[in-house]
Amino acid sequence: MAEFKKYFIILITCIVVGLAACGGEKDADDNKDGEVTLTMWNGFTASDGEILKEIVKDFNKNNDKGITVKMDTMTWANLNEKLPSAISAQSAPDFVLLNYADFAQYVKNGAVQPLDDFWEVDGVDKNDFSEAAIQLGQSEDVQYFIPMQVQGMYLYWNKDLFEAAGLDPETPPKTWDELIEMAPKLTDASKNVSGFAFAREGSPALYNWILDNGGSLTNEDQTKSEFASAATLDVLEKIQTLIHKEKVGPEFISGTEVDNLMNAGQLAMEINGPWLNNGLKKNEINYGVTTLPLGNDGKEQAIMDGIGFGIPASTDTSKKDAIYEFAKYWNTTEVGKKWSIENGFPPYLQSVADDPEVKENEIVTELFKQIEYSEPFMLGSDKLPTINNDIINPMIEKLLAGEDTEKLMNEANEAIDMILSEE
Repeated sequence: MAEFKKYFIILITCIVVGLAACGGEKDADDNKDGEVTLTMWNGFTASDGEILKEIVKDFNKNNDKGITVKMDTMTWANLNEKLPSAISAQSAPDFVLLNYADFAQYVKNGAVQPLDDFWEVDGVDKNDFSEAAIQLGQSEDVQYFIPMQVQGMYLYWNKDLFEAAGLDPETPPKTWDELIEMAPKLTDASKNVSGFAFAREGSPALYNWILDNGGSLTNEDQTKSEFASAATLDVLEKIQTLIHKEKVGPEFISGTEVDNLMNAGQLAMEINGPWLNNGLKKNEINYGVTTLPLGNDGKEQAIMDGIGFGIPASTDTSKKDAIYEFAKYWNTTEVGKKWSIENGFPPYLQSVADDPEVKENEIVTELFKQIEYSEPFMLGSDKLPTINNDIINPMIEKLLAGEDTEKLMNEANEAIDMILSEE
């Protein structure tokens, strides 16, 4: 994170003295005869990346404006490490895909261009987009990122393990308390089967659970921590009881390792995003997926996450129309349908959700239920990555190892306050 901030300081200096002084401007027309080549960075390194390549290939072949998109795929961490300095050095790609949690840092530092005029592009129907999906890319009501994908956390369960434990394989837990009750019954140490696992970097699952229990991370204007509360303490104690005391899952495990257990048929329940679907299908796991468990009050609420298209500040404005052409193509019913069905992601376009084939897809239809009521978390905050990486995830590790829950909560609360107070 310190290195990330250092790069942004370089970027700010560059913007202040003028982008032109930091390097030669890009040639707006890379090719002859009006053709345009666009470069794009993204972090889709798994099976979803292959689907993305197919869509880009189809666009390059079929668009009638001479636009060619060339992708450079890397890990999300590597992308965020390289991009700030690339923008300041005028060597950044023409456009990028970025995770919601990272958007605000780029916006705060003037590293991306406003994109409000995308909604004025001929053929773009703003009314087709979920309002929450649009909000994911906004800061102070200005659009900086165009929706590309939305997702949340969902509950996956292994139906064969449910049946082996004498539980109804078609009835997953509907509340967090039901999950707590079922997890020990599903655990079978003699067969290396875990009932439930909580990853050490499990902040998304933790935030959802706390929200459903009536708690919150900060106050409404994000100036003060509200992490220390009876609602938070209750959730922390329940997680620690499950993992450390009842040993329904490993005490120290990464998200990738949790996925591996699920894909190997050794984990009964997991909280994760829609990307888990393809791995479970590939490994022929008899599984189900549904919306997150609810709090005991039954209120439907969940956190929405996502990825969007952004245009770096260093990109020549003459390329904006061509970038918009690809973003418009991505946000068509045909492409949205392909991404949802083949990748197992919920749609954010109503036209995709209404498509007959999408409606017949049980997984996509189930995940879409949660999209209808989920909302962005800490909208517009550039503090969330630091809070997650420096405070919450290290706290989770200590929690799972059995350290005092109230002490951990209070220390985290104090540390979050310090970060929120930083300019």
